[in-house]
Amino acid sequence: MGNVPKDFVVGPYEEFTVYFYIADDFGVTVGEGKVEAYYRVNDGDWKQAYVKKAAAGENWSLYQSIIRRFYGESQDFYVFYRKINLPGAPPGSRIEFKIVVTDVEGHVSYSPVYSYYVANPDGPKVLIVDPSVEAMAFQKSLDSLMAQFNVSRSFYHYNLSDFEAVAKPLTRLKPWMLSDHHWEGLAKYYNIKIVSPDELVNALQSFQPQAVILSNLWLPDWGLSEDQISVLGDYLETHHAGLVVTAGTLFDATNPQHVGGTEDPPSLAKLLGLDSLAIADAARGELNLTQASVMVPYVNTGYSLMLSDRGPFNGGTIDVSTYSTVGWQCVLSPTHFGMAKRSVSRFASENSLRMREMGESVKNITGVQFNFSLSASMVLPGILSSMDVTDRGVVMGYNGMVAEIPIERKLLERVRLLHALRGYVPMLLARTSDYSGGILATDGNYRAVYSSLELEAGSEGELSVLRELVDWTLNYRPVQMPEVVILSNDIDWGIKGNLLASQLGAFGLSVKRATADDFEAYRDSRIIIILGGPDAYDGVGGYVMQVLTPGEQSAVRNGERGMFVKTNVWAEGQVVIVLAGQDRWATGGKIRDYMNGIDGSYLRILATFSVSVS
Repeated sequence: MGNVPKDFVVGPYEEFTVYFYIADDFGVTVGEGKVEAYYRVNDGDWKQAYVKKAAAGENWSLYQSIIRRFYGESQDFYVFYRKINLPGAPPGSRIEFKIVVTDVEGHVSYSPVYSYYVANPDGPKVLIVDPSVEAMAFQKSLDSLMAQFNVSRSFYHYNLSDFEAVAKPLTRLKPWMLSDHHWEGLAKYYNIKIVSPDELVNALQSFQPQAVILSNLWLPDWGLSEDQISVLGDYLETHHAGLVVTAGTLFDATNPQHVGGTEDPPSLAKLLGLDSLAIADAARGELNLTQASVMVPYVNTGYSLMLSDRGPFNGGTIDVSTYSTVGWQCVLSPTHFGMAKRSVSRFASENSLRMREMGESVKNITGVQFNFSLSASMVLPGILSSMDVTDRGVVMGYNGMVAEIPIERKLLERVRLLHALRGYVPMLLARTSDYSGGILATDGNYRAVYSSLELEAGSEGELSVLRELVDWTLNYRPVQMPEVVILSNDIDWGIKGNLLASQLGAFGLSVKRATADDFEAYRDSRIIIILGGPDAYDGVGGYVMQVLTPGEQSAVRNGERGMFVKTNVWAEGQVVIVLAGQDRWATGGKIRDYMNGIDGSYLRILATFSVSVS
């Protein structure tokens, strides 16, 4: 096994020395025995590297780490300590190397095919969490490596358990489930470092990145814990750093903690403004869909990616060859969700073998059986798309069953707001023409992007899109929030309205109180909160009746419902929130519940809405 540079990165034109240790029972320096080393740059032709003897004391710490792996009292074999020097290269280069050893009996063994990158030290700092860089090194020589692991245990008494821990899960996957990631496309412009999930927290402190990329973290061993996600969220907010999350990182069948749950733990979905996904696990259990996942990776319907004129893009279309992860479409309008569902269902029908292989692989990894043909019918996203958000939770139905699921208050208010703002939040920066692939963004105290496409595994066009997304998240600008207008009579204002205004002000929002007498001057405002129901005094009730349907008005009068979010009531790009009870005290209770549900994540949704409609 050879060493790789720390964080898989070297500086411009920096030579790198690879040290490796060979053990064999008959030797590799006589007869047919030989040691060969090869390298290549940016997928060019393989070139042979000159193999030299390395002295035992050379790179002492590395040498010690190698020989400490031996265990047992007797070792009856030959050992060889060797090195190669790899040439330097300009920023934006990817260098691969491999070792090929032939013993005197003609047996050939291969090392992992390692990659490292030449970064731009003068560029913005971008931290990439991507364990697949190491995994792909093992995947390319997997059969040879597994044989070496078996021999090391039975004969050489050499501890390769850490290498085996990387390689063994790969034996349970199909080759099409792993792809090379072309970080050289970013290394030319950024000062990148590539770390494992376990290294994330320390890397945030030591490297202080300006943006973080979570690259297709779909295997269970690649998952982030709730504590790690919490630290990441705090870092993003404190430093206004950017976040880019790609593809299967939100795959709930293998890493459900990335999506979250109804108790609102720290989750990546929350950081991305995809909070509705957190309800999927509860829906799965309540509606007897235990074999369905809300997200499904490895979908490619063959459509091009259409760039919007929002965020970093100025329109245009590019061909994409990479896989998409689907399920996020529950945040789209019902029409666009329907388009995605039809296309993805057709893909699953035409690729039933692939769906079965995915199910087998996930079961081998997690022990849990999922039906990905069922999942690809987008049954769970469909349930999320059509759910009804009540004052206490969400009501969902499937196949004749109906379930009301209670939700933690802060999550509930975010879900209520997001459900009403579908099509606005998250912002859809790009999509395939059938909506099977997309790039979603949120803004606020940091900028975050979710790309359902594994852009880092693509060609030049996809990598250019990824670079533009990183640049957008780096270019943080405080969002200028519109004034919040609170329409209220004196009674409701005195009970709880003034407290609500104070809380919103403490969050940094500008608040204006209006009465029915002067509301006409404010009815086109971007964000309006109305306190009271259809029978509220002093003219407020008349405006409530313009917002709520007759059925919703009856629900308020009967005490069944009292919290609503509507869009485009009196103006395009407008959100209207109604907090109403049967009487003044019940209205005060709804205001209290709403206040308990407001947090920084809620304000990020409003900020993104403001950017989306500006």
